[in-house]
Amino acid sequence: MKNKWKKDLAEVWTNIVSPSRPSPSEICLYNKYLHIVRQRKRGRLKLLVLGSTPEFRDWGYDEDMDITVVDESEEYYRVISREIRHKNLKENVLFCKWEEMFFEESFDIIIGDLAIGNVNPCLVDVFFDNIERALSDEGFFIGKSFIWDEHEEVKTPTQIIQNYKTSTHIHPYTFINHQLGFYCLNKNDFSISFSKMFKEVEKLYKTGIIDEGLFSYFSNVGWDKEMKFNFYAPSQKLFIEIVNKKLQFECFEHTDDIYTNLFPIYIVTKKKKGGQI
Repeated sequence: MKNKWKKDLAEVWTNIVSPSRPSPSEICLYNKYLHIVRQRKRGRLKLLVLGSTPEFRDWGYDEDMDITVVDESEEYYRVISREIRHKNLKENVLFCKWEEMFFEESFDIIIGDLAIGNVNPCLVDVFFDNIERALSDEGFFIGKSFIWDEHEEVKTPTQIIQNYKTSTHIHPYTFINHQLGFYCLNKNDFSISFSKMFKEVEKLYKTGIIDEGLFSYFSNVGWDKEMKFNFYAPSQKLFIEIVNKKLQFECFEHTDDIYTNLFPIYIVTKKKKGGQI
């Protein structure tokens, strides 16, 4: 498959907000689990970042961890790195697919924002094999992705907009992104098409259901151009089943902000007796 992680997609990514990138409240939650690891293990901890997400790399620097980044595209990594706050940040970088990564060492925190969605569904078991090998016995694999609740109500695009207009203190991209993704979800292959999502937003605009101001939040986020690919979105039940083949699913976490109340953060560990954190 042609590499989609190019300069144009990276530049689009820098224009978007949560849940397409980590929120400050999510970083606070990751600190909670980092603190647990530090209680278990002495010495300098090792962080593995799946993708070039600058918030995680800055976090690793702030928390004095050894940082390793795995990204499929050197071009994407180079463009996204402009967003790094700590310009003197030192890190190891491996350019390959996550389904192909291999390390002799282990990592105390493995973290990936929306990583699951960008894994080849046919190779998701291979991906988790790699995570299991790379994760330390005391560590956590943590991330956020579109992992949907089987009991959640599917709303039409018009209903989504009506609900948004009666909501308060919610960024329109965040609110509409989640619910529209659920509406466009193909439950046969657990995929979401960004192109389909854009067509639905465009239809709302052309029929006058949303105005130009609201449409502008979606007209330059890449759904119609740079992101012409599907996003893997398993159900919570399926996700837990896949994880538990090799690892131990612990829980879904939510922060106090709207972003991760919609997109759950998963907590995964190595298998151990009792399956407790």
